Amino acid sequence: MNERWLELLQSLILLCYKGIWIYLVVVIIACIWLFLAAVRTMMRKKDLDLLHYDEVLNEALAPPVSVLLPVHNREKTIIADVSHLLDIHYGCYEVIVINDGSTDGTMERLMEMYELSKVKSKIHYSSIGQAVGEIRGAYRSLRYDNLVVVDKQYGGHSDALNAGIRVSQYPYFASIGPTTILDKYAFVKMMKPVMAALPGEEIIACGGRLELADSQRVSCSRFHIQGEKPAAALPRSPLLMMQRIEYIRAFLISGLGLVRYNINTLLFTSEAFGLFKKSYVMEIGGFNPDPRMAHLELIMRLHKHMKQIKGRGRIVYIDDPVCSMKAPESCTGLHQQRIRWHRQLTNTMWEQREMAGNPKYGWMGMVTIPYFIMVELIGPVLEVGTLLLLGVGLLLPFVENSLLVVLGMLLVLYGSLLSAAVILFEVWLARKRYTAREVTRLFLYALSESFWFRPMNNIFRVHGLIKAIWSLRGHGGSGGSAYSELPADK
Repeated sequence: MNERWLELLQSLILLCYKGIWIYLVVVIIACIWLFLAAVRTMMRKKDLDLLHYDEVLNEALAPPVSVLLPVHNREKTIIADVSHLLDIHYGCYEVIVINDGSTDGTMERLMEMYELSKVKSKIHYSSIGQAVGEIRGAYRSLRYDNLVVVDKQYGGHSDALNAGIRVSQYPYFASIGPTTILDKYAFVKMMKPVMAALPGEEIIACGGRLELADSQRVSCSRFHIQGEKPAAALPRSPLLMMQRIEYIRAFLISGLGLVRYNINTLLFTSEAFGLFKKSYVMEIGGFNPDPRMAHLELIMRLHKHMKQIKGRGRIVYIDDPVCSMKAPESCTGLHQQRIRWHRQLTNTMWEQREMAGNPKYGWMGMVTIPYFIMVELIGPVLEVGTLLLLGVGLLLPFVENSLLVVLGMLLVLYGSLLSAAVILFEVWLARKRYTAREVTRLFLYALSESFWFRPMNNIFRVHGLIKAIWSLRGHGGSGGSAYSELPADK
């Protein structure tokens, strides 16, 4: 290689360093800005009186809700899952269980326990503008007036939700994920913004804070008790501990931070639990049945629809924990989960790419979606690239050590220090009873994030991105479904 090519290669490598440096500075500023916005919001709410849930329940204006629970091969746990939903503290609601082509004894267990009777009269299905898997029958319980079971051909989690929407009778519906554990007052918390909407304002969707379930809570009770602060019950597993820190950071920054300025830019609802206005979801054709798409895709289409009809519908976020879910306890499980999540994120952004950077969609098109693309979608690639550049830079004589030191410090600031600040704020809010030892553990684990969990997680997500790009070119399968994250039904 002659001298000219060597100079060109050096210039290219140094340009990569500068590009990474600029990227890290920009995302750190954005994250700190969102973190401070979330802090300001929470500080303003900290001294307000707690919501009196029982008073809200007694309000005549509390809208009725349809609760949609898709299930697939849950013979051993289906009775417990449905019983918990029937015990929800809310005024008027119906539970619709959608048996999505189970091949075990799930349907038989439901028939036996709840004395199901097939609806023989003609069922008036609502139209959502797209086909769903064949509905083999609808059943009503002779023991519970508000329990309906739909037996259908397998079509996946989103297809089952669409079938549930068609059968539901109330103006709002809630989608429940296969591993979701609801807070006892989850529906009261989620419906509060609907009842508190200003004249002319309409809440079309609502998402809430999601936490990781601890083993004690899963085995003993699925509900918080009002008025008590639950114990922190931190997991012993380092992997579970880091996922707990990750969730706290994500919901605080990307959830609460994005809605701080009241500009209706929320792009953050969880597959675990979401509340929707049925009429608007039906107008846009329901959930996308493609298993490669995330629920995020529905939120993006709702935002697009509101712009097209010039509606005043809003999507809001609840900072109170409304539910929890089980997390992968092994690196293999985490790897599979992150591949699926990143494939869904990639496919969703590709499907709705028209909105990215498009001023027609306002703040959503110009700020929120570009932020998700840069930080959530491409961010893992750039962070893994930074680590590679740090390693390669030590071997290249023309790369100054000061540049490597600055890059390393930026990575630690973006990962560990930001997470540690979020944890300290979480403890200060004192949602749970933390002991000094637990606070110390949380803080030390947060500081360690940049040195093992974040690089590992980013590698998993890059793998998911590669698989998604491969599938966009017509290769690869669907990437699994929400059911695939369920533990074995033993």
